[in-house]
Amino acid sequence: MEKPILLLDLDLCTGCRACMVACSLAKEKTSSLSLSRLRVLKNEPVCLAVPVICEQCAKAPCENACPVGAITRNPDTQALTVDREKCIGCKECVWACPFGAITVREGLAVKCDLCDGDPECSKVCTPGAIKFERLKPFDLERRMRSLERRVKALTTIL
Repeated sequence: MEKPILLLDLDLCTGCRACMVACSLAKEKTSSLSLSRLRVLKNEPVCLAVPVICEQCAKAPCENACPVGAITRNPDTQALTVDREKCIGCKECVWACPFGAITVREGLAVKCDLCDGDPECSKVCTPGAIKFERLKPFDLERRMRSLERRVKALTTIL
């Protein structure tokens, strides 16, 4: 079975944050970096930009941590989504996420849901740093290499 995923390439990310603007426009209908469901952290002195986005984990800590079952996997897109009717804003998912990809706004958890299977961030990333792909299980090694590089890069920023 193929897994839809956003693949990130640090070598191509310029830190322009167009992905963040596209996300906020698509999800919140306004251009606001603070309302984006992904972040691009930057370390300007070393010219490093690191996109932080939900990894749509197979065994999602956020899903397991939610005491009310508000985070579930969409069977069509395979994205982890937050049910706004169930979410109680307890932040258990925020603390459980190893990537820091979930925030709470107005008392509700907010995270990337892959734009219902058609992510805007990947469409506007002209350098090609964010690509939406459907990976077969044997391709997951590519994802892990990308993830390892981002985790190492994040340690220099945070």
